[in-house]
Amino acid sequence: MILKLYCVLLLALLIASIETEPLYAQWTGAKGFLEEAAKAMGGLPALKALKNQVIESEGKQFDSSSTARPGGPTRQISTFRTTLTRDLAQPRLKMEYEGKSLLARQAIPWVEIIDGEVGLLREGAGAGAKQSRLHPARLATRMREEKRAAAKIILVALGQKNLQRLGDAELEGKPQRVVAFAVNGDEFRLYLDAKTKLPSQVEIMEDDPLEGDSRFTLRYSDWRKVDAVMLPFALRTELNGKPLQEEQIKSVRNNVALGADLFSVPQTIREQKVDAKPIASQWLLRRVAGNVSYGELGRNPAVEIVRMAEGIYRVQGSSHSTIVVEMRDHLVAVEGPLFEERTAPVVKAIKERFPAKPIRYVIPTHHHLDHAGGIRAFMAEGAIVVVPFVATEFYARVAKAPHTLRPDSLEKKGHAVVIESYGGGHRALTDGNQRVEIYPLPVPHAEDFQVIYLPRAKILIEADHVSPRGGQVRTAPAVGEFVQAVDKLNLDIQTVAGIHGDSAAMEAVRAAAKGGQK
Repeated sequence: MILKLYCVLLLALLIASIETEPLYAQWTGAKGFLEEAAKAMGGLPALKALKNQVIESEGKQFDSSSTARPGGPTRQISTFRTTLTRDLAQPRLKMEYEGKSLLARQAIPWVEIIDGEVGLLREGAGAGAKQSRLHPARLATRMREEKRAAAKIILVALGQKNLQRLGDAELEGKPQRVVAFAVNGDEFRLYLDAKTKLPSQVEIMEDDPLEGDSRFTLRYSDWRKVDAVMLPFALRTELNGKPLQEEQIKSVRNNVALGADLFSVPQTIREQKVDAKPIASQWLLRRVAGNVSYGELGRNPAVEIVRMAEGIYRVQGSSHSTIVVEMRDHLVAVEGPLFEERTAPVVKAIKERFPAKPIRYVIPTHHHLDHAGGIRAFMAEGAIVVVPFVATEFYARVAKAPHTLRPDSLEKKGHAVVIESYGGGHRALTDGNQRVEIYPLPVPHAEDFQVIYLPRAKILIEADHVSPRGGQVRTAPAVGEFVQAVDKLNLDIQTVAGIHGDSAAMEAVRAAAKGGQK
């Protein structure tokens, strides 16, 4: 009886060891690789001895989505210089940024100060600088990026109980050991050079509005010794292999005596109300790099439907509008902007306002991230996407992109998507009463740019060039470019309706165009 009981216990222990050993082996294997990496960087004691860093750098930023041609090569949008002071013992940092936009040809200065769960953003320079509380999503994104800092990544990885070894890989012909871990719901994959043992890159798996499940990568190179620690002097961020930023470190100072108020955030800033969720996102960093709006990320969307003319409605409440044209037995929507969290509520509001009429068509003005990022919500309704030939492949990829990390409405419904391309003229949609005319208008801003003309109301819908505010139009070269292109269409236009802003008389647009030529 005793022998039988002993055999049963032995068998149970054997089964338990078989079940747990692979997981334990994965953890110990990953831990061993990280300890080798720490040794190559100067040793764990040296890494733990780093209390702060002051880093000066310069670099270039690129746009991988708001390109001239849909799916075309990335383009450089800015240059920058930064001074980053990071506290490695506490969640505190100060980033002083001096950027120069190559598109708008203007300086972009700002300062971020983060002290724990609150941050300050100072935009502009001198007495005219504007201070506000840092958007929670921007703070969360910056703090997530801090975990990828070379001085911290090994220690962060070693501190995770979910650490595991993945299969080996290869980068640029060099074998890599790969370990994975998760922090606050984000999965990190760290690649370690099998020969040098130094980190090569770290990926964060993230959802992108247009590209779906994506690799947001930070690559390290040009390793140099600073005091007792090896650090990379070249950093490159990528989205699915396409460059977003290239940064060259000019100097690194470790364990500097810092002023007591360096990370100070005034009480008036701390008391400012915040109503957005702290969502870490590469999307936000790309918007910051382009010096364009990102404030709606993480906020509950405001949706308001306003009548513009008979059968024509603006769905507003954000930086980007959707315009709806009511046909006899269906609807035509113009623009599915930003991201799913914005456009899905817009679709819901449209369906509630017009319960008996399906959304049969959706017309994007162009493929740029902020104007097409929510179009999958319309695709999920079965709406036919109407685009010029040049954009066909782009929207086909958008429709097929897997969104398993954060399933959107199209991922959940699994609808087949119909893309209707046209060329050699304009495309017209009509029910015998209301008519929607779609004109390709290739401009330097986007080769697939199209304007939508509603002849019954003499309204022309456009994006990015005019963007009226309160019936007024800013004077800018882009306005002149727009007027010159539109005049070739010979349309009787009384009103220009912007996807940004509201509407303005065509006379006001022409006046602004003439002012921009001076």
